[in-house]
Amino acid sequence: MADQNNIYDPNRAATGGHIPAADPAQQNRERMSMEIMAASAAAMHANVENEYIGTGEEISTERYNTIIGVLLLYGFVVNAILCFVFTKQIMSMNYAVLLVIYLVGMFAGTIICHKTENPVISFIGYNLIVVPLGLFITPFLSMYRITTIRYAFCVMGVCTLLMIGLAELYPQFFKGIGRMLFSCLIIGLVGEIVMWCVGLSSGVFDFVFVGILMGYIGYDWAVAQNKRKTTANAVLSAGLIFADMIYMLIRLLRILSSRNN
Repeated sequence: MADQNNIYDPNRAATGGHIPAADPAQQNRERMSMEIMAASAAAMHANVENEYIGTGEEISTERYNTIIGVLLLYGFVVNAILCFVFTKQIMSMNYAVLLVIYLVGMFAGTIICHKTENPVISFIGYNLIVVPLGLFITPFLSMYRITTIRYAFCVMGVCTLLMIGLAELYPQFFKGIGRMLFSCLIIGLVGEIVMWCVGLSSGVFDFVFVGILMGYIGYDWAVAQNKRKTTANAVLSAGLIFADMIYMLIRLLRILSSRNN
């Protein structure tokens, strides 16, 4: 029998679109994790537009965007290794330990990326975002078929490219919706928590959060392109967009699995 401190039972094979946790406590941990990730998204985007570093050596737009793209690819490679190679080791960890690692890593990584102009330190901060995210989402991914994960990943990729393209075409619009997105994220988070507390659930919130996160990808890209093109700002932008994409992936998995089951 699996340790009750684990969020999921690592001995169950994911043979369906999604296998919900059988234990009520585990189900509560799953839902709590979703709320924590939504709250993390809100915290990361609080006052983002004013927190980009304004000094440092400027680089070309092509190099700036290339750094963002390479870092995003690097982040997904690291997460794939954590989720699919070290699954058993991560699943054996106590949920409280995973939660602490996630919260401390995300908090420290975000602050480091916001405050430093040193590329090496910025990269360390980026890893403090990427690695805890990989650890924290492993229990979620272990409950889904690989085909469902691949499909959700493709949908996430298409949505990301679409929003970046729209942000390039309409930068002023996307730069102006930051406060609206933040408000919608907080309202959605509160609404989902209230429904959870009264014992209700709705897949509508998954669609709402996907829409908000898509908007944030466009917003983060538009804001990034409006700031000084420095390596530090490229790393910060990559960290924000990467977190947006991972949070959206989790919500897309819930949507797709609910349609398959």
